[in-house]
Amino acid sequence: MASEILSYEDLRGSTGRRAFFRPQRYDAAEIFPTPPPRVTLGEVVWRINDISLSGIAITSKDTQDNDISVGESVPITINQSGISLFDGRATVMRIEPSGFGSKLALRFDDSFIDVPSLRKKDAQARLRGQFATLQPTRNDAVSKEYRVLCSDILSTFRSYRNFLEQRSDEFNAAKADNSGAFELCLEQMMPQWRELWLRGNEATEAVMDDKVRLDALKNLTELVLTPEFNHGPIWERSYSKPLGYPGDFQVMNYVYDWKREGRDTYGQIIHRLGLDVAECIGTRMDVVIETVLRIARMKPAGETARILSLGSGPAREVKQIYEQTARGTTKFEYTLVDQEEQALQYAYEGNYPSAMAHGAGASVNCLNLSFTDILRGNLDDKNAYNQDMVYSVGLFDYLKDRRARALAKSLFELVKPGGLLVLGNMNKCALSNLWPMECLTDWRLYYRDDTDMLGWAEGLDKESAWTEIEPTGRVRLLFVRKPGGDGSSVPKS
Repeated sequence: MASEILSYEDLRGSTGRRAFFRPQRYDAAEIFPTPPPRVTLGEVVWRINDISLSGIAITSKDTQDNDISVGESVPITINQSGISLFDGRATVMRIEPSGFGSKLALRFDDSFIDVPSLRKKDAQARLRGQFATLQPTRNDAVSKEYRVLCSDILSTFRSYRNFLEQRSDEFNAAKADNSGAFELCLEQMMPQWRELWLRGNEATEAVMDDKVRLDALKNLTELVLTPEFNHGPIWERSYSKPLGYPGDFQVMNYVYDWKREGRDTYGQIIHRLGLDVAECIGTRMDVVIETVLRIARMKPAGETARILSLGSGPAREVKQIYEQTARGTTKFEYTLVDQEEQALQYAYEGNYPSAMAHGAGASVNCLNLSFTDILRGNLDDKNAYNQDMVYSVGLFDYLKDRRARALAKSLFELVKPGGLLVLGNMNKCALSNLWPMECLTDWRLYYRDDTDMLGWAEGLDKESAWTEIEPTGRVRLLFVRKPGGDGSSVPKS
């Protein structure tokens, strides 16, 4: 039957704010293959969120302070593999600060972007970039040793990939489980992966203070290696950043779940290598869990343990804490603070039932705030103060030292006398996450040692401060104890 034909009088427009037409906006992750083009404003490199004929939304790649204000006209460049795709000026229409930098909405001043044409230019630029990698003499900014490393990685990975593909038909014909192939390949591949990872760290560390050489190394990595690693879901999500920032709560869940993820056995192995890198996310949380449990055990009967987590993400640790505490004993008041509403929704749905099952009046309170809100004193919830323990183990990696110190001071003000502040940061070490995150997934973090982190406690009215390393050695945690109280809530491990 033919569909109903509407008369002209039956046609309706939109109402309210929707009546104001906006040109179609294209999500960058959907229209650009990897690696996506980069946006440059002055000296700062940004990531495209979405783009339209008349404007663009971008997110900064780190938390460096950007001297940009609403209403300002700024020069903007979009480039791919060192080739300019667009040059012009744009006016800043909106700035949204976040824990991972800023999101800017800009409107082009005297030009526009033909999105289909931009996609064609991007494809041509990527082709030129890939061709350049085949000619080592064309780019001496990348060392010969690093090019050899890329070759070694590809040859190693492809050998396993070919082995598994050649035998996939045998497994399917026999209707056999491929777990044996997975375990065998992983057992052989893991020590090789660790050696390649170490070489990658050494090469990256050598150019971290040279922007030209670092950019060249990263461009080569993203062109040659990242597509291979993106067979693993944790690598692909870390690189594509679908929520607009790195390390979202779904990436955290990959680590906490520790499952075989991927379309095929090869993808599952590559995913498992990513879990090897991210294992420290789980082990740093184990330290937090044990610290909270010690606080709970030392609480006198009837007293409340008040805990706040900043940058809480999925907050999977809360359920474990409730489950490892005898039902009806310690009354927990947990406050979860995160800039991402989806993360808080996940955390609340995952932990509220455990709070109810625990009894003793346990509660989970969620605040949708960023670390900048805390720095500005925008904590209207009285429940955020007088905490036995405040912790943030995944946010400080993104902050420059000045901001890290300021945030540590603000968080310390939320701790009650005798309470404890716990801050985590990626540790400087030989097998740190530097190369896998910086180069393979374009995930910028700051790596720090004992002296760096103890510096955040300088000037605080503290009783003591110390650092510890979780089992992998890739995350360092700072503990700062506030004087006063009876000391029962702040054990030192």
